Order: sequence, then structure tokens, then C-alpha cells
Amino acid sequence: MSSVASAAQTFVEQIASRKADENIEICVARSLEEVDELRECWNAWGGHRDSDIDFFLMIVESYAEALRPHVIVIKRNGAPDAILIGRLERKRITFNVGYLNVFRPWANCLTFVYGAIRGNESAENAQIFIREILNCLERGEANIALLEFVPTESPLYQLGLKLPGIFSRDANPPLQKHDMMQVPQSIEDVYRRMSGSRGKHIRSSARKLQAHADGALKIVCYRNPSDLDRLFRDAEAIAKQTYQRGLRAGFSDTDDIRKRLDLAAKKGWLRANLLYIGDRPVAFWIGMLYGERFVSEYMGYDPEFRQFSPGMVLIMRVIEGFCVRVDGDIVTELDFGLGHAEYKAALCTKTWDEAPIYIFGPGLTGLYLKSLRTATSMADKAARKTLESTQLLPRLKKIWRTRLSSGARHDGGRERNIPEQSDRRP
Repeated sequence: MSSVASAAQTFVEQIASRKADENIEICVARSLEEVDELRECWNAWGGHRDSDIDFFLMIVESYAEALRPHVIVIKRNGAPDAILIGRLERKRITFNVGYLNVFRPWANCLTFVYGAIRGNESAENAQIFIREILNCLERGEANIALLEFVPTESPLYQLGLKLPGIFSRDANPPLQKHDMMQVPQSIEDVYRRMSGSRGKHIRSSARKLQAHADGALKIVCYRNPSDLDRLFRDAEAIAKQTYQRGLRAGFSDTDDIRKRLDLAAKKGWLRANLLYIGDRPVAFWIGMLYGERFVSEYMGYDPEFRQFSPGMVLIMRVIEGFCVRVDGDIVTELDFGLGHAEYKAALCTKTWDEAPIYIFGPGLTGLYLKSLRTATSMADKAARKTLESTQLLPRLKKIWRTRLSSGARHDGGRERNIPEQSDRRP
């Protein structure tokens, strides 16, 4: 038996052995009014920015694919004990092999956000949540459910793969790394964590960029609603030249991202850092300060300045500001988010595995979606294993990204007929 299956079985046995001495009630908030009634306990529990109630409501009200909330509530003895935060969406479900979107069928999907559980995250509650998702699918409320990037060590992950039947279960979901950095008191502590050669290269790049700028190098941090027009103008000037634009990912001047950053500015979360040479923007790092955690959202740099590593220069300057609490900000953690990158590996102090978990509804539609998920997952893993064994994967990624960046610059940032890819979890 696998470690995941063994752990999940232990959870189930522990739950079954408990005495039923609590009055447990399960309900679902399906309207904005019902969600707002949960505000007091929702905020009191705390959690990740992605599961903040105002951020969640903004997504539900703003994103075209979002139909309504779907927040599962567990009450014990009449009082809320935990919630699982999700929404019902009508959208394309994208199944990828590498960067290539192979299948994109339409489906009704129950999407549960990153950090979806607030409150009591016990194994017992995780089991209740998974069983209620299965009940919702059985009632025909959706064709499929998605739990966004769940840590593999959590009960929700282990039970999400154990409890659904064979035709509803996600088989071997692809893992992604999630990197976090504990912010030290000095930037020198950050450099000491790196290899000597990498630290020297970053310092050298900063000196060369400073010399190239001839004293005109500056960093501006945009925070307020009144800053948004300037922020979008200058960040878009960079973003339209990046490889992320070729993937329809990352930062762009769209209504959805404007609403996202407008909320952040109004809540006091926005920290949008832009590096300039004179009046020319050359790199950006946009994130949100949620509590004492900086959540990285978007970054990019002008490829014309690639030899100076402007993106890394900006990152190190911003982290230095975190260390000394510039402008009174208290930042104890830096959340780099999903996916592997060399700069994350060099800076992070903690890494864990996460994976998106699908649960497929009964009937032909669910079976069809499961077959697509299984086929593309197997093809993706086989391709990655082959490329990694031949050490071709990093080279191909670099070639592909250079090609996309060149294409984006040539097209002036116009929309192109290329695969669509999400910038991050919404």
C-alpha cells in the first residue's frame, strides 16, 4: 500500500472509531448573502490570501466563468467549525501535455480555492468535505470538482485520493513545488544561503546595471488606487515583450487583473514594485502583503536588458526592503507560489509538494473527463521523464521561452493563436 493510501486509511479508521457525541450539520452557502453571513467566523479563522472572503467575493462577482459561490459549512452543536471555500463555474477544463493544451472541454466545475479550508482542518472534517463534494456531484450540481493545489501531506489531499470510487478518483495528479522564504533581518543572510558563484553573479549584475543606468536607476512601489493607471501602463510595456505573454499567462492589462489589483489597493495589500532606468520601466514584481506574508503575483523584465538580470536585481532590492521593514511594512514570509524556478530554489527556505485534485462526477460526462485527464497526465509524465533523463528539458524550456518572448515583441503584445494558460490560482 502506498504511503498516501496508508495515511488515508488511518484517517478513515480514526474517524470511524470516534464516538458520535457531537451534533454535526452540513450546509452549503450558494448565494452572496449566505456567504456574507459567514464573514465573522471566516475572518476570525485566518488563512491564505486566496481564501480571503473579500478576495473570494471579488472573483465570484467579476470573473465571467463564475456562476455562484459554493461554500461547504460544517457546524458542530450549532456553531460553524470549518468551511471549504469554492464556487460553481462554467468553464473549459484544460488538460495539458507540457505547455500544449491538448483538450479543453466545457464543463460545470466546482472549483475549491487555494487554501480552501478555514477553521478546523482535522482529518474528520476533511472526510466530511470530500463526501459532501461527492454528494454534490451525485446530485448533478456539476460534472467535475477541482481542489486547487492541495499540500500532499494534508488530510484533504490524502482523503481526496482515497474516498472517491475508482471512476471518480484522480489517478496520480502531477505534483508541483511550492516555495516559501522566511525573511531574515539582513540581506546578507539571504546571500549567505546562496552558492558563492550565484551571489557574486547577482551583485555583479546589480553593479553593471547601475553603471549602465548612469545613476538613473530607481525603484517605485505602487500601493494606492490612484497609482493603478501608471502601474498598468508601465508594467504592460514590459509584459507584452515577455514569454509569459506568449503563453497568455502572467501580467496583462485586462479587466480581471484590474479588478484584482484594485481590490488589493483598496484593502492596503498592493505592493507593486517597478524598476526604472530614468523613465523607462525595465522590470516589475507585483504582489500583495496579506498580514505579514508577501504573496508574489506577477513578475517580468524587458528582454533587452537580459544581460543585466534586472528581474533578479529588483527581487533582491525588494527583499532587502523587507529585511529592514521599509515604509513600516512587516514581512516575515515571502510566498513565491507554485512552480519551479531557479531564483526560487536559490532564495527559498521551505519547499513542499502540492497537486490539483480532480473528482469526477458520475455518468458519461464524468467518465469522459476522467479519460482525458488520465491520458494527458500519462503522456505528460512520460514526456517529462524522457526529457529529464536526457537532460533536454531545461534547454527546451529556454528555447521555447525565447521563441515566445521574440514572438510577443514582434507582434507588439497582440493576442496570438497559442495555448491559453492560467497565470496563477484565482
